[in-house]
Amino acid sequence: MYPQYGKPIIVVDGNFTTIYPTVCFTPENKKLTHSIFYKQNPLDFVFPVLMLQIISAFFLSRLIYFVLRPLRQPKMVCNILAGIILGPSVLGRNEAFLETFFPENEMLIFNIISRLGTAYLIFLISVKTNTDMLLKSTRKIWTLGVSSYLAPLLVSVIFSLLMRQQFNNCVNESKMLFVSASLSVTYFPVVAQFIEELDLLTTEFGLLTLSSSMLIQMMSISTFIIGVTATRETYIMSFAYFLGVCGTVVVAVFIIRPVVQEIINRTPEGKSIHEFFVIAILIGTLIMAFVTDYLWMDFLLGAFLMGLIIPDGPPLGSILVEKSELMINEFFLPIFFVHIGYQTDVHSLKNIHSITAIALLVFVIFMSKMMGTLLASIYLNIRFQDAIFLALILNFKGVMDWVSFQRFLVLNILGKQCFTVLVLFNLVFIAAFYPVVDIFYNPRSRLAGPYSKTKCTRALQSTPQEAELRAITCIYEEDNVPGMLALLEAVNQKAAISPLCAYVIHVIELVGRTTPILMPYKGDDKDLGHNSSSSSSSRIMHAFINYSNNTLGHVTIQPFSMVAPFKTMHNFVCNLAEDRHVPFIIVPFHENQIPTDFVVQQTLIQDFNVQLQEHAPCTVGILLDRGLRCQIKLLDSFTCKVAVFFVGGVDDREALALAIRMSANPNVNITLLRIKYSTNDHKGIKITESQLDDLLVNEFVEKNVNNSRVVIREEVVNNSLQMLNVIHSLRNKHDFVMVGKKSGATQFEQEMMEWVKYPELGAIGDLLASTDFYDKKMSVLVLQHCKSVR
Repeated sequence: MYPQYGKPIIVVDGNFTTIYPTVCFTPENKKLTHSIFYKQNPLDFVFPVLMLQIISAFFLSRLIYFVLRPLRQPKMVCNILAGIILGPSVLGRNEAFLETFFPENEMLIFNIISRLGTAYLIFLISVKTNTDMLLKSTRKIWTLGVSSYLAPLLVSVIFSLLMRQQFNNCVNESKMLFVSASLSVTYFPVVAQFIEELDLLTTEFGLLTLSSSMLIQMMSISTFIIGVTATRETYIMSFAYFLGVCGTVVVAVFIIRPVVQEIINRTPEGKSIHEFFVIAILIGTLIMAFVTDYLWMDFLLGAFLMGLIIPDGPPLGSILVEKSELMINEFFLPIFFVHIGYQTDVHSLKNIHSITAIALLVFVIFMSKMMGTLLASIYLNIRFQDAIFLALILNFKGVMDWVSFQRFLVLNILGKQCFTVLVLFNLVFIAAFYPVVDIFYNPRSRLAGPYSKTKCTRALQSTPQEAELRAITCIYEEDNVPGMLALLEAVNQKAAISPLCAYVIHVIELVGRTTPILMPYKGDDKDLGHNSSSSSSSRIMHAFINYSNNTLGHVTIQPFSMVAPFKTMHNFVCNLAEDRHVPFIIVPFHENQIPTDFVVQQTLIQDFNVQLQEHAPCTVGILLDRGLRCQIKLLDSFTCKVAVFFVGGVDDREALALAIRMSANPNVNITLLRIKYSTNDHKGIKITESQLDDLLVNEFVEKNVNNSRVVIREEVVNNSLQMLNVIHSLRNKHDFVMVGKKSGATQFEQEMMEWVKYPELGAIGDLLASTDFYDKKMSVLVLQHCKSVR
């Protein structure tokens, strides 16, 4: 039953582990028996307790998240609340519960796991960071970063000195300035986590917030190093500390980074990094954290530094994120936040003077950061509403802040009640203002100047036929290129007075990055990473550029590369359309040439197309390509038979406006099929809509009165069956059909909506795309006028 003499015994006492290799314990040693692992494997006793802790933390935090999610609470708040409930504030008041779930002598491994989670979280966030892009942005908004950092820092230091006596029972007097400085800092990984959770990565506001927090953290790290160096006991210790900091940075930048880059260069294009190197980098992150914990007095800075020297994106950054992000976010991180809540003891709040002093300090820092951010925002002409949201997010606390609070608690710099006040104050602040940002911030709003929906007036109808037509084309993969080129060639009037300018965007899903990118494509673009995406972008862009070179200057191509999450990348496209005054956006249908086993990718692209239709400031066209082709070197031989299915309404008029432009192309034959529906169906349609339809049809007729390539047909339908027959008659006669998403046939659309599989195509477009009306040679373009002006 008891270990034999000479067998190793492990005794766990608080946060320390002691090994007694040649001691035999007997039943008389009752005080130690609860701390001894009696089996040869010491983890056999710890694992049941650890699993009980993890399971209870996981399920309670998930339950709270499920309850509070309708209130738009972040997971962090729910996890900390779970820890508070499990800890000495609520359930932990029962000693039996606390001894069963969180025995003091077995908290070591729980604490280690929570710390590992924080280190790897900071590492992953810094891996996904495009530091070059953020640092370039900081040059323009350095006043914002400096003001947001110095204002709370100076105010907190002055306030701490004036209130020194009130903090005696709460904060170590000799470390008061370090506590104040720590409370004034905004950490970049914390802001990046909130921006990603709020789906603001692709907005101007998100990029501004990330750049500001990066600048603030750079200044805070510099201040921290200078402060620690200046407060060492001797000059030798100060020099040794400074030398250790510089040595760590030199090793990371000039030794580890070149080795990592060599690993990437030796990886064949399109191949994944070998798992051995992935594991080595993850282990190296812990080593770097231990080094900076010893030399810098902060283990998270080591993980942050290690992540910054890893190139973001594929192949290395993406594989690191894919391999570890889910485990960290869903396993390690909740344990850390639960541990924070577990250390929070509401019943320790007894000294009202100390509680008031620390709460007042936090409030003063909050207000000074708000004022500093607002003043800098006014100087930079940032809208006041956006400045308020920016100041709120810069005041949010996260992982790095909680770790600082824990360190202060362990080192007796902070008392238990001050630690509890800091946790509760920031928890309430995030719980109150996170939903405010989530609900009231408009992702489409621009940073400078007011935003108004009336700006969404650019459309094909309002673009003069003799003027330059600007269009944005999104390309997901190389198979989208032929159809898009054929569409551009059909729109090309081949006249110098009405050229075509196409902004071609290669859309790449963001993997392994925090900072999304939309930038003009360059032949040696390094920001896309060393993988198949960069070579694919090169082939796509060369195809469009070669096409432009063969159009005698009638078509201009402006290539862009975009790396962003599909969920929010529509913000980039909408902003580009607004900045360049583009009236037309063209995107491929999500099932174009994409294998059916890529269901997730199809769903993401479909959601992106829907978001564009919802938010675009101009007309959006979805191209279902079934074989449109255009030989770049034989443009004169290009021919296309186009049909315009015109029932009426603003969307159908956009299709007809595009057809008017196409009619000037000598290689395009157009058939206008005008459908006149029954009179009863037009009761809900305004007379002005019908008049606008007639005006545009008359314009089309007058423009092509002597054009033999244009045919105009009229069909009168009285019911949905006749409408289906007319749609069916389009089969095997045309290469390309254009139709509006929402037509004037309201009765037909109401009857067919329950059968529609793809709502983004509308009732008629969905029928043309369905298998029942499938024509393998007939492509379809569904157009929708700017939705927000209807």
